[in-house]
Amino acid sequence: MSDGRVPTTTTTGEGARSRAAGALASGLDILETLAGSAEGMGVTAIARAAGQDKGNAHRLLRMLEERGYVEQDPHTKAYRASVQLVSLAGQLLRGLDVVTTAQRTMRELSSQTGEAVHLARRTKSGAVYVAQERQGGGIVTVETEIGAQPVIHATATGKALYCLAAGEELERVVRQPLRSFTIRTITSMDALAADLERVRERGYAVDDEELNLDVRCVAAPVFDMYGTPVASIGLSGPAARVGLSRVDELGKQVLAAAVRITEEMGGHVPVTFGAHPTPPPEVQG
Repeated sequence: MSDGRVPTTTTTGEGARSRAAGALASGLDILETLAGSAEGMGVTAIARAAGQDKGNAHRLLRMLEERGYVEQDPHTKAYRASVQLVSLAGQLLRGLDVVTTAQRTMRELSSQTGEAVHLARRTKSGAVYVAQERQGGGIVTVETEIGAQPVIHATATGKALYCLAAGEELERVVRQPLRSFTIRTITSMDALAADLERVRERGYAVDDEELNLDVRCVAAPVFDMYGTPVASIGLSGPAARVGLSRVDELGKQVLAAAVRITEEMGGHVPVTFGAHPTPPPEVQG
């Protein structure tokens, strides 16, 4: 016989997990609310903005304060997000690998342009090539040796990586006197500084047969969360195919690719650096 009670499908464990998930979501709502407030907010304003009752918001704020994610001004009693969030984000971003992150964008850029695409990372002594994408099918492309170090003053890669450098920093990575590789190579620090200014203005660097005759390259920097160039993505091809009339078009494509990688790495492009194009749309499939 039935005892008249209606069976329930929610177990005690499921109920506890549901409450825990709700508390986590509420805590995240509070953190997101505070992250957007530079001046800080009181409990009532936080509860209203996060859509919570004041008592629940206060309990969660106390817990977040104990864990170091929020702090309260002892005078105004306003809460604000703490630098602990920045530290947490920094740990995550340091774990991202630029080569893995950039691979899809590199493949797409090479496919769109038909040219070889390479990636370089900045080092204490200059830079090093770490990845390359090339087209098959017998198309003549420019080979980039992985592990090789680009010549800073004579390559688009090097100029993109050090486009924000000046003074002692630039002199540290550029060997003087500047070696001439072709009749187009930059051979003075003043000329290099002027060229880096042009890189900052347009958003990408150009190697106009400066390292090798009959080869042109364009490259753009990838920035970290502090707006510092940490890598660069570049494109190289025979000068007959990468003509001067095509350089600006390719430069803008490379710049857009660099912006996408920057954003996927959690970085940001400095507001004073070149144009800020919309990253290319993701290819579905």
